[in-house]
Amino acid sequence: MENEAANSIMLSYAENQVHGIDSAMSTRFYAVIEHGEPVLPAMFTAEVWPLLSDGSVEAARLLARFFYPKSPQPTGVTGPKELSMEFADEWERLSRCDLVIHHNARLYDCSAVADIKLSDGNSRQATNADFELVKKWRYAFHDDANAAIGTDDAQITHHIEQGRYYLWEVGRPVSMALYARETGNTGTIGVVYTPPERRNNGYGTAITAAVTRSILDSGKKYATLYTDLDNPTSNSIYMKIGYRPIMDSTLWRFVPAI
Repeated sequence: MENEAANSIMLSYAENQVHGIDSAMSTRFYAVIEHGEPVLPAMFTAEVWPLLSDGSVEAARLLARFFYPKSPQPTGVTGPKELSMEFADEWERLSRCDLVIHHNARLYDCSAVADIKLSDGNSRQATNADFELVKKWRYAFHDDANAAIGTDDAQITHHIEQGRYYLWEVGRPVSMALYARETGNTGTIGVVYTPPERRNNGYGTAITAAVTRSILDSGKKYATLYTDLDNPTSNSIYMKIGYRPIMDSTLWRFVPAI
């Protein structure tokens, strides 16, 4: 909670588990303890990868040694850049695997939307009538972004019914974003997608700004989002909206050596 924005994924899963939400029930939470105090919180969902919070280098290596004899074993790790590297390096030493960077990301937060000119159009929350379009774009986003976590029809329906998918319309929908998760003071935006034939018109910027404003107007102190560091265009766009970088993270895959 001392760095709520950086820990929003872990906190939201913990809150969802407390409330019995199915998607969080298989997640397990861990901590490396020193002198009776936690120095590295982490979580692990078997079908995904361990997620590390901030902590010491030795704690990250110790956590890798803790997971190594367990089953199922992690097939990768994600978290703050330095800590995920230390975990991955220790895992490589233990398992003799090859390390592959799956994703380099940067976490941003925003406390106020900048006064910038947006493209023509307006935003609205998606409804059940939009399911097929949202599904098509959700799966297209997964392929385009090489996303680590997939989705399914039931989850898409659930998020639509919760009012978490937003569309930017210019006569018809041209872009989409998801209000992915929240903690007490933060709301996170994900799945910002514009189909290729509609890109370079500012629609992704417009829907991101609209959802950001909605999050902040609801009483949250910050909106957060992750970007792909290999996409400098999106990173510059988000900063124009009012986002500021707060943490770099790396997602490593562990590939069995041939």
